[in-house]
Amino acid sequence: MTDVQGPPPAPDCYRHPGRPALLRCSRCERPVCGADAIEAPVGYQCPECASGAIPARRLRDVVVDARVTKILLGLIGVAFVVTQVAEPRILQQFGLVPVAVGDGAFWLVITSGFLHSGLMHVAFNGILLWRLGEMLEPALGHARFAALYLFGLLGGSLGVVLLAWATVATPLASIPVLSTALGTHPLSVTVGASGAVFGLMGAAISGMRVRGVNPWRTDIGSLVLLNLVLTFVIPGISVGGHVGGLLAGMAAGKLLLVASRRAITVFVLAGVLFVATITLANAMNAAILSLLR
Repeated sequence: MTDVQGPPPAPDCYRHPGRPALLRCSRCERPVCGADAIEAPVGYQCPECASGAIPARRLRDVVVDARVTKILLGLIGVAFVVTQVAEPRILQQFGLVPVAVGDGAFWLVITSGFLHSGLMHVAFNGILLWRLGEMLEPALGHARFAALYLFGLLGGSLGVVLLAWATVATPLASIPVLSTALGTHPLSVTVGASGAVFGLMGAAISGMRVRGVNPWRTDIGSLVLLNLVLTFVIPGISVGGHVGGLLAGMAAGKLLLVASRRAITVFVLAGVLFVATITLANAMNAAILSLLR
């Protein structure tokens, strides 16, 4: 004869000694009774592990909701088709010309940000806008992302106007290397979403710095450095638009991600940038006219 032993007794629930535990927590593996077991995406968890776990997300929650980014890309795409197929002169009529802005065409600081001079130009800005938008918009929300984009666009416009007048009011244009790199003038036409896109990159840098991440060791930092080098090396690229947008985005990103976390603050400051751009252009026009008299 042989002794037949039954299965070992179930361990006690770690929360209720003396109560048999028929389950184990899928995270900490401690024994729990049926009353304490909480269903999880995989197995069961004890109350302590369940309270600190990341909530399970549905598939529709994982999908990136970047509707403002999509709207902006749609507007840019429509504007490009219209300028290339229907009326190429729209670039001249709605591009950013500092002198025209000073004469009262204030809308040019906005419309110029949706126009592009060629397929490579619009494709490059469109790809960057989508990549940055799908990263930032879900984190910021639609209103704050829209405020950030507007702030970067206006910062770029201010940079264009400021640098254009600086080249004629200072000795910058007389320096061969700088005159070639800057390549701007109050009568020059500037178009493109680059200022706003640089604003998004600036905001991403601000967000990383706040979280203790060195942005210059990330893909975003490399992207910014590469684009800045191209800005100064390739003729015809708007230095004022890129640098102005980048600085504006860094400032707006700090407000949106750190300080107020409210879009209204940046919308108000965007209005200040808008007024500053118009005022500067108007003042420089008046100064030039006074010198010509």
